[in-house]
Amino acid sequence: MTVTRSRPHTLAQFARRARMSAQRLRKLHGERRLPAPDGADPDGAEVWSTATIDRWLRATGRAVPDDAVWPFGWPDATEPAEVIWSGDIDLPRGHTAAVTIFDGAGQPVVYAVGYVGQDVSRDTIAEAAIARLDPDRRPGAVVVQPFLLDPRPDGPYPHLELWRMPEQPDPAPDPAPAALPAMLRRFLPQREPVAAMRQPVIGRQRRPDAPEYAGSVFASEAARVLGRPLPLWWAGTTTPELMRTVRLLDQPRPVSIPDTITEWPAAIARLTAALEHSMHTSYPQAFALLARETRAVHRDVSTALTHPSTGDGWYLAAAPQPPTWPAVAEQRAAVAAGRDLDPEAAADELDRLAQVEADRPWRPGDPYGDALRQAILLLRGELATTHPERVYTFCVTYSWPDAHGPIHDEYRRHLTRLTPADAHGDPARPTRRLVRLLTEDATDTAIAHHQMLDRARERLVDLYRDPEGRLVAHLTAGVGGIADHLLIEWPTSMPPAGWTTQTVIAADKTYSATGLFALTPGPDGTLLAPQPVPNPGDEPRYTFGYDGNSPAVLYQALVRCALGDWTAAAQESWIQRLSAQPDDHRGRPHSQLWQQIVTSQGALRLSWADVQRWARDDQPALDRRRPRPSR
Repeated sequence: MTVTRSRPHTLAQFARRARMSAQRLRKLHGERRLPAPDGADPDGAEVWSTATIDRWLRATGRAVPDDAVWPFGWPDATEPAEVIWSGDIDLPRGHTAAVTIFDGAGQPVVYAVGYVGQDVSRDTIAEAAIARLDPDRRPGAVVVQPFLLDPRPDGPYPHLELWRMPEQPDPAPDPAPAALPAMLRRFLPQREPVAAMRQPVIGRQRRPDAPEYAGSVFASEAARVLGRPLPLWWAGTTTPELMRTVRLLDQPRPVSIPDTITEWPAAIARLTAALEHSMHTSYPQAFALLARETRAVHRDVSTALTHPSTGDGWYLAAAPQPPTWPAVAEQRAAVAAGRDLDPEAAADELDRLAQVEADRPWRPGDPYGDALRQAILLLRGELATTHPERVYTFCVTYSWPDAHGPIHDEYRRHLTRLTPADAHGDPARPTRRLVRLLTEDATDTAIAHHQMLDRARERLVDLYRDPEGRLVAHLTAGVGGIADHLLIEWPTSMPPAGWTTQTVIAADKTYSATGLFALTPGPDGTLLAPQPVPNPGDEPRYTFGYDGNSPAVLYQALVRCALGDWTAAAQESWIQRLSAQPDDHRGRPHSQLWQQIVTSQGALRLSWADVQRWARDDQPALDRRRPRPSR
């Protein structure tokens, strides 16, 4: 059987492939009895892929064309497909993947699964799997790879991604024209041979010896051809050891394994560690939130793991064991979860917890450190709307990758170098606060998995404190031609007292994100230490000199600081409302502040008094765009 490639078909082409009249097909389309289209052509007409049409024909009992794509035109298997070969194949950078090759009615069907923890694309796995076949078996061969599952509430997704090798090789390029005679070459310009001309690249290019990606198929469709169900895998379970176990047992039911893939192990570890450190008595408000979250995780994971483990043409290769409670933890969590939140007490706990967590030594896999951090995040989430002045006392790490210029030099002049005697000054034995700075606020899991702390320490030059006690790390740039890289604990609160009518909002010329500072002369005219300009309640990502999202963040920060409003300029639509030119006659408001930000070239210098006046001018338009609070 010759296999055609999957390509887009208009409704008329759909009718021809289905061997139906165009009138009949249009009637089915009007009755919504055709499959959903896969896209649209340049003229906007709906199109369907060959695979979608063939799947619909097969599912509705209609005749499938002789050139149907795999597996829709293949007959039902009368017995389980023979396993031609199974084992591991080599991939680039020393990686491997598990492969089983079936004989599917004379058609090689390769089932391939990449191992956990390997950063290898599925295209690479498919290409290596095809290369495992003898050359004469490659034309028409297919590779299927299962979607890795996650604990979703709607259950497993029984689909397989599909790659195909064409039956016929790609046509050879046109031969190069014969060389011109020497006499003519003297007078005519030299032209590149047609075969060597660079053709425009459209979409993902495929080498002639590599399979082409062909979308996805239901597991039931592949199993019908192979006469056996195929295993599906939870993300995180495709280890070599478990793969070998499933392959050798060859039984269509899951192997029971400890749960290492859902949120439950981390959630119960946090709660257990919190109980061991008496968080339920020392920080009852925080523990109540932690208990509610843990109970919610238990409920969600229990639901996800009670979904069917087998289905039409598939089975779960390995099933994590359902979550269980330690007896004391379950009872304490149930009692604490019923406690009502006391906002004032919660805010006090937040202050104390933030200090304890920041000073705690960093240890990978520290469940109590993780519990402290999670409790802090939960408290902030509960109090952010009602008590922003108590919540946004923390800093976020601001990455300034090309720190240079006079403002940078002045800022650096006021920093104090730390010694290992400082509580946060020893990168060899860092605190959780220092690790957050060096890894740019990454999660504990990401820090350990990607070795982010080790990489940051390799680039670290020095550690500093600014005059307000915030930490600053100086790193080598790591990229040629770029200035120093600073990691700065950047405030998220309102501006400090002390900004005057003489204060200037200043930033150096930048090629990416830049540090934005308030420069204020002292009573004697001497410049005080530059102070970071916060974006109250949010993160700074400051750029200027053009229209875009990042300059909008700078506008948002200045408006919030000037108006003392934590939620000002919170909607994306305010940009268009305030970006009108001064001669706009359509009634849209004009923002002088926005125009200054997007038109400033080189360095940025804005008078704080002007910023306050411009922000007050914009306030009516901003208030009109703000959604009304729900009752």
